[in-house]
Amino acid sequence: MSGETLNAAAPGSPRRGGSLRGAGPLRRGDAPAGPGVTGVPTTQDGGADTMRPGALRGAARGRNLDGLAHTLFLRLSPVIAALVLLTQVVIAWVNYGDQIRLSGERAQTMADMTARALSRPDWTTSYGPSLQALGLDPGFRYAVLRDGTGGVVARLGEEPRGRNFERIQVSAEIEGGAGAPAAGGTPPGSLTLVLSAEGLRANAEKQFVMVLGASLVLILAFALALRVAVRRHVLAPLAHLLAAMGRVERKDWATVDLAGRRRPSREIADISAAFNRMVEGLRSGDEARHLLAELERTHGQLAEANGLVMESLGYARRIQQAVLPGPDALRHSGLDLAVLWEPLHVVGGDYFWVEEIDGLTVVVVADCTGHGVPGAFLTLIVATALDRILHDRALRAPDAILAALDAAVRGRLRQAGDGAGGSDDGLDCGVCVVDRAARKLHFSGAGLALTVLSGDTITRIKGRRHGLGYRPTGREEALAATVLALDGGETFFLMTDGVSDQMGGASRRLLGHRGVAGILQRHRDLPLAGQVAALERDLADHRGPEPRRDDMALVAFRPVLT
Repeated sequence: MSGETLNAAAPGSPRRGGSLRGAGPLRRGDAPAGPGVTGVPTTQDGGADTMRPGALRGAARGRNLDGLAHTLFLRLSPVIAALVLLTQVVIAWVNYGDQIRLSGERAQTMADMTARALSRPDWTTSYGPSLQALGLDPGFRYAVLRDGTGGVVARLGEEPRGRNFERIQVSAEIEGGAGAPAAGGTPPGSLTLVLSAEGLRANAEKQFVMVLGASLVLILAFALALRVAVRRHVLAPLAHLLAAMGRVERKDWATVDLAGRRRPSREIADISAAFNRMVEGLRSGDEARHLLAELERTHGQLAEANGLVMESLGYARRIQQAVLPGPDALRHSGLDLAVLWEPLHVVGGDYFWVEEIDGLTVVVVADCTGHGVPGAFLTLIVATALDRILHDRALRAPDAILAALDAAVRGRLRQAGDGAGGSDDGLDCGVCVVDRAARKLHFSGAGLALTVLSGDTITRIKGRRHGLGYRPTGREEALAATVLALDGGETFFLMTDGVSDQMGGASRRLLGHRGVAGILQRHRDLPLAGQVAALERDLADHRGPEPRRDDMALVAFRPVLT
């Protein structure tokens, strides 16, 4: 089978089948709830010193509740500020680079058109209108015409001085005609054109100032929201709890009633319930020492419970789910498909995308470096780059998509050089482009393979040894596409290595690609959703008590042929 290049959509014709800001993945729920407070060993004296006068009140003074919000702000605000500023600065820098590039292309076009207009025998004497036309451009600074010997024929404008980054300079050759000048030929020459870039730099500085101001507003809003939330849901309930502790010290058996108030956190509610149970035990007299010891132990774990306030992985999962294709996009993809997406932790480094665009269905599965939060950040970079590749650049050939993604990720992570130090992160990726009208599937892989199930036969088409985004080593294989003819009976599986990298069994062996292929063959008669569910169950059975080792992502699909 040979590679085949798909033609890009004509300008103006691409239908954006949706942004990469999707409605969430097909499967899996929200992040798991945080752990509750568990019991701890009792004190050595069994709580004998618990009821010393001032013991609980002294413990309360030992923890400055008003400083909790301040501590949370000091720990979280630098991270939030750094992320916001870095993101906005990168966006501003990219925009400035695009403006410089477009201005350079415009200047080169002006120079080329003027040079072609001057390509006539008498250009050395009739250059005036063409040269004056250049001066009408708002960014014009300077232009000079030279003949074939380098001598100056004419100048327009003031020769620029100062810093090079404040101007854009291009040149164009004036083609020589046949014959000598006296015989009617056009003498060769050159045109040098300089445009000002000061406006672009001023716009970039203005944008940076606006970004800085917006970032400061966001940080202030975050600080205010954090302070209000902590005071409402943590500090106020704790104040009531500590007040009740003071009354208990004076043998006034008061309980904590948070009904009708703003709902506290679950941990504080659990602590309050434990406190109330302790007070009831004190009233009976028999369990006073043990229940007061439990109060001290629970109070000692309050710092750990407060750490849950800073947990944001649940929100990070929602953000990552938002850049995956939603159910509506999957239903209108022109494929019968099923998806398995299961991060090792709450968020992960596996990513997939399915979209129908220009009559073609694009299926992408990527395995980014690492898992957890670092891998999730990398998937956001991949999602943004893929959106520009498919919609702004309108690339449709899978090998071209991979090559563009390689360059985009490497540039975004600043890994274009081969020097030591710095990051060296990237991804493995597989791309399928299904042309249902031509009954063909085009596949290109960089570190990922395509598994094809046709009847009783299962075939694995390997991708090239070429990681995307990493620092170049010179040993990468060239990317290429494989073309498969479709007859309507094939099922395709594009998956990350986390699916096959499953340790388990009696001998604690690795399942591997052959094991996954055997599972798929056993369940080939089930619908796609049933096959994926059966695969997930068999993987869990193989692992047994062994934990998973990596994120898992799998897209199983059958083209719906007409």
